Amino acid sequence: MGRFLLIRSKGVCYESFYTFTDCLYHALRRCGADVDVYDESKSANIRLFLSKSYDAIIDFDSTLPGKKLDDGMQIVSAFDGPFINYIVDHPLYFHSQLSAEVPQHVICIDRRHVSYIQKYYPEVESVSFAPLPMMPVNINDIKSIKDRPIDILFTATYTSPQFIQNKLSQINPDARHDVFEILSYMQADTSLTMEDAMSKFLKIRDKNIPDNMFRQFMQYYYLADTAVAAWARDIVVRAILNTGQKLTVCGHGWNDFKRYDKTPYDNLEILPETGYHRAADMAYNAKILLNVMPWFKDGVHDRVFTAAGHGAVCISDETDVLDKIMGDSYVSFNHSRLEDLSCKIKKVLFDDDYATSLVATAYNKVSEDYSYNEFAKRLMNGQV
Repeated sequence: MGRFLLIRSKGVCYESFYTFTDCLYHALRRCGADVDVYDESKSANIRLFLSKSYDAIIDFDSTLPGKKLDDGMQIVSAFDGPFINYIVDHPLYFHSQLSAEVPQHVICIDRRHVSYIQKYYPEVESVSFAPLPMMPVNINDIKSIKDRPIDILFTATYTSPQFIQNKLSQINPDARHDVFEILSYMQADTSLTMEDAMSKFLKIRDKNIPDNMFRQFMQYYYLADTAVAAWARDIVVRAILNTGQKLTVCGHGWNDFKRYDKTPYDNLEILPETGYHRAADMAYNAKILLNVMPWFKDGVHDRVFTAAGHGAVCISDETDVLDKIMGDSYVSFNHSRLEDLSCKIKKVLFDDDYATSLVATAYNKVSEDYSYNEFAKRLMNGQV
C-alpha cells in the first residue's frame, strides 16, 4: 500500500487537469493506495501535507517548482517524497519551472520532449515518457459504428490567425520577423520539431550558443510553436470540409472559423463547448474521432486513447510512437499529403466491417496497458 499526494491546482483546458487528477485519484484508491489531494482552488493550506511522507507527489503542468512558502522555502523542496511534474505540452512552455533548482521528476507525452529535457535541463532529476492514460469508459455505452449519429467529431479549441496576429503585435518587430521565419521552416517541412526549426534558424545566422541559452531562445520564441500548432489544426479541418464531408466540432473559438472568403462552412456543425469529461463522452456517438497533434512529432495525444476506449475510429497525424502503440488500428495522415484524407475517411464511413475491425483492435491495444488502473499500478511499483 502506497501513499500519494495529488495536486489539484488548475482547471485550464476545459478543466482537463481536474479530470486527469480525479481519474488518477480513483485509480490509485482502487489499487489500495492512501491518497491525499491538495486542492489549491479551495485555498487549502499546503503545510498540512508537508509533515507527511509520500511515495510520490504528482501535479500536471505544475507551477509549484517556482513557488515558495511564507518563510521563503521552496514548496517542492519541502515535500517529503519525490515530486512528479506530468507535462502535457512542449517543455519550452515550462522553462522557469524546469530550470528551478528543486528536486523534480518529469513525465512527458512525447519522446522527443523527453530528449529535449534530458539535453537542456540537467536540473531535472529524471524524465520519462508516458502517454496520458485512457479515460475510464462504460462498456455498455459503446455502440456499433453504424448506430453512431456523428460521422466525424473533433473536440478541440480553434485558435484563429487573428489571435496569433494579436499576440505577435505585442512583441517587437525584429522578434516578430524571427517568429515568422521559424514558423516557415516547420510549415515547409512538417517533420521538423520546434527545436529543429530553432536550430536551423540559429545555423543560418551562424550563431553557436550554449544549451542554457538555446532553451531561453526556445521559450522566447514560443509563439512559433503556438502558431504552427494552430496552422496544422486549421489546414486539416479545411482539408476535410473542402471535400464536402460534414465535421462536428466542440470547443472554444469555432464560431470564428470561416472560409478564406469569410463565408461560413455549411458542413461544419459547431456544438457548445463543454467540460473535458463530457467532450470525451461525445466519442460514444462518433464514428470517427479526429486528432491533430499539437505539433508532437513522437508523442500521443489523449484524443487517440479516447477514441480507442469509446469505440470510435481515430484519424490522426502519424508519429513513430503512435505507430508503435497502435499499429494499424488507427488511420494516419501526413500534413504534406492531406489530399489523401478524403479516401481514408470514406473507407471508414462506408465500410462498417473495416471500421469495426479498427475499433476492436484499438480497444484491445489500449484498454489494459494504457488505462489509469495500469498507470496507478506502475506508480505504486515505482515504475514511472
